[in-house]
Amino acid sequence: MYGDPDTTWGICLEAHVDAPVAADDVADRVAALCARHAHLGHAPEVLVVAADGWPAARRQVASAPYGPSSPLVRLALTDDGTRLLVGAHHGVIDGLGLLAVAGGALGRGLRTRARGIGDRAAPYGFLGSSVRRLGEALTDPPARFAGDGDAGSPVEDLSSVTRPRVERGTAHLARAVLSTHAEGRWRRTGRRPVLVIGASRRTDDLPQPDRQTAYLRLRVGTGVDVESLAPAIAQLRPEPDFPETSAGGTAPLAVRLLSSRLGATAMLSNLGLVSGDGLLSVTMFPASSGPRSVAVGLASTSVTTTLSLRTRRRDFGVEEHAALVQALSDRFFA
Repeated sequence: MYGDPDTTWGICLEAHVDAPVAADDVADRVAALCARHAHLGHAPEVLVVAADGWPAARRQVASAPYGPSSPLVRLALTDDGTRLLVGAHHGVIDGLGLLAVAGGALGRGLRTRARGIGDRAAPYGFLGSSVRRLGEALTDPPARFAGDGDAGSPVEDLSSVTRPRVERGTAHLARAVLSTHAEGRWRRTGRRPVLVIGASRRTDDLPQPDRQTAYLRLRVGTGVDVESLAPAIAQLRPEPDFPETSAGGTAPLAVRLLSSRLGATAMLSNLGLVSGDGLLSVTMFPASSGPRSVAVGLASTSVTTTLSLRTRRRDFGVEEHAALVQALSDRFFA
């Protein structure tokens, strides 16, 4: 019931370090990691890429479909050894799980100040929640970001803005998204925006390469401030976990029929303040899911804060994507 039967569920993290790492060392470390954690599947090869091919490599690692025999983890490294991409199927690991794989690949532990929601329970089971979502889809679907795009294009666009570190988090990111959406250029209807926020159930600072994810769903009006958003987000109960059944095929059918009215206005993912030796910046690209998908990531290091945007070319053209990431970053960093 997350509103996109066609998503690849690919997620991606980019790490920039101050000293080069060797591709062979990265491959050996990740192979050892996969051997210790069987759910990661077989060890991937490391794609070494020149600087001018990096945007295409980022797109490939983040959004290429996962076939039956595809590695579940993907790796790419710049030819100077200072930028690493880690991608994975979201059914295997989550954003902080990517951080653990990146730390293993780089040979250094990457820690985060982000704290999860622990064992906080969903207020409804999956069936009860699905009924509510179907009702909302029929009577009150979420607002979307407006854009023309290139109908039929399979391409995704991924970009980021890195600035000197700022002490801002998920509530500030949510406010930047909501205030940007309220602009005339990006808003076509009077529907209420809905934000889906990726959360973790972890409670320690050294993540493991696994999936302990949860989703929070925030339905709000425009014009809200950080002071009201922060407690509202803190009090959210998680969405129920996916069931291990397709209900005889009826659930996927319902999702496909109602896909244009499900999903959210935007998906947000914040990895928090990440620390590690020689780490200059971290960029998180959440999964692209739902109609007119807008996925916004946030991560900080001791010296930088990076906001990222992931959209589909069929929904937002190249210039629209560039304008949207500029508008979001202007509001967030202002």
